[in-house]
Parts: sequence; C-alpha cells; structure tokens
Amino acid sequence: MSIQNKIEAILLLGGDEIKIKDLCKFFSLSIDEIMPIIDELKRARKDSGINIEINGDLVYLVTNPIYGEVVNEFFEHEAKPKKLSGASLETLSIIAYRQPITKSEIEAIRGVSVDRIIQNLEEKKFVRVCGKKEGTGRANLYEVTEKFLTYIGLSSITELPNYIDIKGRIEENGRDEDK
Repeated sequence: MSIQNKIEAILLLGGDEIKIKDLCKFFSLSIDEIMPIIDELKRARKDSGINIEINGDLVYLVTNPIYGEVVNEFFEHEAKPKKLSGASLETLSIIAYRQPITKSEIEAIRGVSVDRIIQNLEEKKFVRVCGKKEGTGRANLYEVTEKFLTYIGLSSITELPNYIDIKGRIEENGRDEDK
C-alpha cells in the first residue's frame, strides 16, 4: 500500500478539504517530505475524472474540468444546479477577468459592497484567496477556482471570451438599436 493511495483514500472520505499539516502529523512526515508526494499524486490524477487541488495549506479532490459538461448533463436530470444571482455572476466575471483582485477593487468596479457575495462564492468554492496584496492592509487577493470553471463549462480561464471584443459588440448592438 503506497502512501499516495492512502492519501487519496483519506481525501475521498475526508469531505471538502484536508489540512496538509494533518496529513504530515498522521504520516509522521514534514511538509518538505509530504508535498512532493501530494504533487506527484496531483500529476498522476491530472488526466483522470478526479483531480487533486492544493490551495494554501489545504488539499482536496475536485472533478476534472474537462468532464464538466458530461457531469452537468448527468446531474441536470437529477437536480438542476442552483442558479447564481446576477450580482454573483457579475462579481465572478470581474474576478475571472481581473484576477488576482481585491474586494475593494471589485467594489470600485461594481459600486456596491461585495462582502456577502464574496463570502457566498467562497462557501460554494467558486473563488478563493490566492495571496495578499503588497502595501498597507495586505488585502486578500481573489481568483476563480476550477470548480467555477467546471460550473460554466470551461476547462481553463484562457477559454473565457475576450471581454474587449464582447464590449465592442454590445456597444455596436446598442448603437444599431438607437437607429
């Protein structure tokens, strides 16, 4: 029984996320010893239906975004995924196109507070803190997650449409309607 298989089994049954330090303690390994094992497990699973996600001091299982469409189709018959509000979608769009971005930068674009929206998106695991902004206050920087990309049917952030092109088309259509 390899340690990778043991870690994988723990991740499967561990719920949403497992602390890397808890794995270290359980296996009596240091962070420097366990991280290469987790990284190798992540690489080994990259083409499977289940991927390993590492976020700061946490590790957990996620569905592979390339199978997002088939997963959504299968579960669409069972239960439709809960729809996101317009405010949540707008906030996610800002984060996706501007990431990494702080909450105050999002609020400057939207013109309203996003405290509760960010909290809900973090609970849904659609956004995560990816670092701290340099300077006074060291505000959290946010980015979208692979779970969000799977939700919208993309496998990579690079698949998002170019928002400058979209903005131009929207402005053109608006002018056409004015005529």
